[in-house]
Amino acid sequence: MNDNHAQAIPLDGPYLDILSHRQNGLCCSQILVKLILQDMGRENPDLVRSMAALCYGSGYSEGTCGLLTGAACALSLGLESHPDRERADALLTLMLDELFGWFTVKAEAAYGGSRCVDILAASPDKRACTLLLMGTLEKLTTMLASTPGAKKRI
Repeated sequence: MNDNHAQAIPLDGPYLDILSHRQNGLCCSQILVKLILQDMGRENPDLVRSMAALCYGSGYSEGTCGLLTGAACALSLGLESHPDRERADALLTLMLDELFGWFTVKAEAAYGGSRCVDILAASPDKRACTLLLMGTLEKLTTMLASTPGAKKRI
């Protein structure tokens, strides 16, 4: 592990949105999906509420970080290029591989694992969660911005 969890958090931009949503009781997966929806110019309270099942390691099971599984959902949401929006985009599998690989490397290097329990053990004050949320939001935004046909508002 390194000292990434000691990294300074910029007190502007997405951090203020994240802080506001946290104060309103949302977890990482909910915040991420809410911010992606916001970037798309949409709201979907039912979807944001359903993301609570992914909080704290896939529904409190100490599994994969809910931020990663929430990011996978947000990525799929952002790839609305298919005319039948309920079907998965063919590009989704490749992009999920990229996202999971990126997150796993980042979380394991900085916090010793990609499970919620690993990340919180390295950062009980949840600073790591904020840093990972900001990094994951940036990664998703970059991935969607570079994808033809992705739903984005630039």
